[in-house]
Amino acid sequence: MDAIGPQVLELAKDADDVGRSKIIMNLRDLQRAIETPMDSFFHIFNSHMQTAVIYVGVELGLFKELAKENAGSMTAIQLAEKTRASPQLLGSSDISLRLKYFSLDTYGPVAQALPSFLEENKYQDITDNRKTPFQRGHRTEQSAFEWLSQQPKLFGALQLLMGGLQSNDWIIGFDLLDQAAQAVTASQPGLSEKPFLVDVGGGHGHQCKQILDKYPSLKGRLILQDLSQAVDKLPPIDGVRIVAQNFFEKQVVEALKGATFYYLRRVMHDWPDASAAKILQHLKAAMNADSKILIDEVVLPEMNVHWHAAMADICMGFAFGGKERTRRQWEDLVEEAGLRLEQVHTYNISTYNSIVVLAVK
Repeated sequence: MDAIGPQVLELAKDADDVGRSKIIMNLRDLQRAIETPMDSFFHIFNSHMQTAVIYVGVELGLFKELAKENAGSMTAIQLAEKTRASPQLLGSSDISLRLKYFSLDTYGPVAQALPSFLEENKYQDITDNRKTPFQRGHRTEQSAFEWLSQQPKLFGALQLLMGGLQSNDWIIGFDLLDQAAQAVTASQPGLSEKPFLVDVGGGHGHQCKQILDKYPSLKGRLILQDLSQAVDKLPPIDGVRIVAQNFFEKQVVEALKGATFYYLRRVMHDWPDASAAKILQHLKAAMNADSKILIDEVVLPEMNVHWHAAMADICMGFAFGGKERTRRQWEDLVEEAGLRLEQVHTYNISTYNSIVVLAVK
């Protein structure tokens, strides 16, 4: 593979405009041929946000600093010293109907509002989910999720989009879950008093269905939780109990306390640290000594972040005040919530998707 790049450059060096255009077209065709559907999705989804971020970079003079002779690679702190932006902001690593509604109709106004919002706020980090480019773009004082819950078309598109991003990859090779599920199968058949897993903010129940596909003996032991707007009109899911629950409030159903696992997928990155800590603290109050929280999220490296994860970080921050987090940031958040980080199980190395396992102290 390493030899292909120089060969293409050699061809392009002596090509005229027509030849060079043909090379570019062939490379684009090749890219489309080998891209996964998810790669294509993220290219389209992030296109308008990339333009907004480039605009901000020009305003801050980032490209001038990076282009200076002998600049080399620079950290976020070094760039912040050269500009008027906060290190936290600069450190952000940062299909069809569902894509149109959520990418264009929801994120489009956010991208348009981004440059002026950051300029007015002196390029400081976003820590309040009611003070983001989302509020300016949509002319609302509500948080993004409050506003979306009142927009049936867009809220429905969000649920479809989240469904499209679901997979059971996290289950494969995750010994902690597998051993616990096998133990239930071997020693506790049919037991339904204690939940095995509560899918917190689980949308339409995609993960519960996939867990049951692999572990049928857990039928009746899985709980799906989300806002009433997400679950009230759901058809019954065989073997899954559906409960309306706001994760910013204490668990309202006593029987759901003491579950073996509380699972959150793509939830925590939607929220700033203070809000994310509250979610964990409410779950902590429901746990017993043996319960675990499973956070299915990205764990960013400190350097050389893949652009998928970088753009996800940017979008989460500018729309929701949230973020993708490094291990160090996860450790700080978990400590703030009064819990213990027990394990990080990375199940997709290229995209950093991981299960962050939390336990009571």
